[in-house]
Amino acid sequence: MITNTLILLSVILLCCIGSAFCEDQRRTGYVVDTSENPFILTSEGKGFGDPMPVYWDGVWHLYSLSTDIRTVIHFTSTDLVKWVEHKPAMVGEGIATGTVVRHENKYHLFYTDSSSQTIHLVTSSNPWEFDFSKNRLLLEADGKTYQKGWFRDCYVFYNEQEKLWWMLIEGRSPEVCTGLFKSKDLLTWTQSEPMFKDKAREFGSCPQIFKQDNLWYLAIQDLGNCYYTANTPYGPWKDRGQYLSVIVEAASRFATDGKRQLTWGWLCDWAARPKVEILSYGGPLSIGREIVFKKDGTLGTRPLPELLIAIRKKKNDINLASARKLSGEWNIDLAKQTLKCSSAGVLVFDLPVQNPNYYFEAELDLGSPQTTVNIITRSSDNTDHGYGFALSPAEKKITIRDFNYAADHKILNDKPYSFPKSNKVRLQIFICDNYMEAFIDNQECLSARVVDHSSYKLAIETTDGPVKITKPFLHYFAGR
Repeated sequence: MITNTLILLSVILLCCIGSAFCEDQRRTGYVVDTSENPFILTSEGKGFGDPMPVYWDGVWHLYSLSTDIRTVIHFTSTDLVKWVEHKPAMVGEGIATGTVVRHENKYHLFYTDSSSQTIHLVTSSNPWEFDFSKNRLLLEADGKTYQKGWFRDCYVFYNEQEKLWWMLIEGRSPEVCTGLFKSKDLLTWTQSEPMFKDKAREFGSCPQIFKQDNLWYLAIQDLGNCYYTANTPYGPWKDRGQYLSVIVEAASRFATDGKRQLTWGWLCDWAARPKVEILSYGGPLSIGREIVFKKDGTLGTRPLPELLIAIRKKKNDINLASARKLSGEWNIDLAKQTLKCSSAGVLVFDLPVQNPNYYFEAELDLGSPQTTVNIITRSSDNTDHGYGFALSPAEKKITIRDFNYAADHKILNDKPYSFPKSNKVRLQIFICDNYMEAFIDNQECLSARVVDHSSYKLAIETTDGPVKITKPFLHYFAGR
């Protein structure tokens, strides 16, 4: 009896060791701490293609295309700050955007074959490994309702109202459309009429829908991340415009834990103005965002609260005593950690560390609706170089400008913004390597490429009215 028990315990122990060994084998040993490097690259320094995030059992999974569309990259996180890289979930060729779904203890990776523009499926017993050689053809364009040659970017979810699996695809019918197919078992699919069409669109890539309160949301990728709302998943759909900068690509896929919607996009090296110039596919992942649902049904975004908490636990590397007045009347209160300017002025922080990569946050009280404030990152000694995040209540606009150009300060990204009546705002700015993302009031964000690393200081410029700045915080990123 004792011998049998010992044998059983040994078997269980060996199984546990074997399971742990397999899990360790699936990991590369590479962990990204986004509180130190906010824009994720792979361990080989490579970028990501279209993200396909999902959430299961307390773990956030970031599946993504590779830039050569030959592998499915796989990272996981339990805290949304540190991300563990795993070996590619699938290796093959021509692997374009899809979805990973769990059903009845099996994992289903739907993807687009990029060359044939057809939808394929690989099923696995675990979320770590999908055998490309076992893929099966599921769907292709019929040549009638859906034109051949443009049939891709499948998204699969379970529609609770209809008790059926739905698959959305980007197609042409003949205009840009979101195609619809339905299934009971994830294997056999019935074609439906497109659930969405828009002649004004050039693309309708990476479609996804979800319901929030009484509205359905449809997100797609055109030249920018666009979204629509409707009272039913069949429409009619109301165009709500863009919710992210054009340099944040493929952030129209969301993951949810049932409480909130999170999204990531890849940051491109495209030139957005005066017209979009496509240079390459793929890049580092953007700051993770939590979607904010406003009363009027529009979407906003805010940085992941978990990331902000982790950063705020770091040392505050800003020293108000290092502030140097270039112009204007400034009052600097070291005890209360506040800065005040009565009307117009420029203040430069002579940061002791020559690191152009950092996070900055503060609360600003703009003393009048006419007050304009520029937070200049990577500023030179006299602020003639750098990247400015401008807050302009009178124009109801927020803007990222490149101060490295002539006096007109080239606009990199701007957006309308309705400032609160109090004109009190809170902002967070991430600038690291070649990208900058700025968030305001947990409502809106701007993103831009910032390739000049020659300056590293921080400056504040105010015009046309008083400003009070409280709780300034700066944390250096490691960069690459």
